Amino acid sequence: MPTLDARLACHRLLDWNRQHLTAASVLGEADIATRFAPQFTVKANGRTYAANYRNYLEFLDGFRRTIQSIDYDLHALVAEGDQASVAMTARVHRLDGTLDRFEAMLLLAFDAQGLVTLWHEVYLPL
Repeated sequence: MPTLDARLACHRLLDWNRQHLTAASVLGEADIATRFAPQFTVKANGRTYAANYRNYLEFLDGFRRTIQSIDYDLHALVAEGDQASVAMTARVHRLDGTLDRFEAMLLLAFDAQGLVTLWHEVYLPL
């Protein structure tokens, strides 16, 4: 059985975000299932959420409704076993022409199939 490459899984997840987290993209539960486990945990700036495909889709639909594009500048990526940690700057271009920038630290955990089981992020707007 091949071992999980958490570094590659992290890159694939960020590419998935670039593709799916825009107002113009089509997103459904089946799309979420390509990168996330059926049940996973989201921790963001001290808040913890039990997520599944249905409630994460509801969240993402609200999150992405004003996003024209999203991209990341990775400063460091460390992976070991089923986890990856990345320091990055996220850039969110909005439909109204504004740009939001965030410094973020993201810890990801994956199952054996490379699906996200933990998204733990701390971010600050720039």
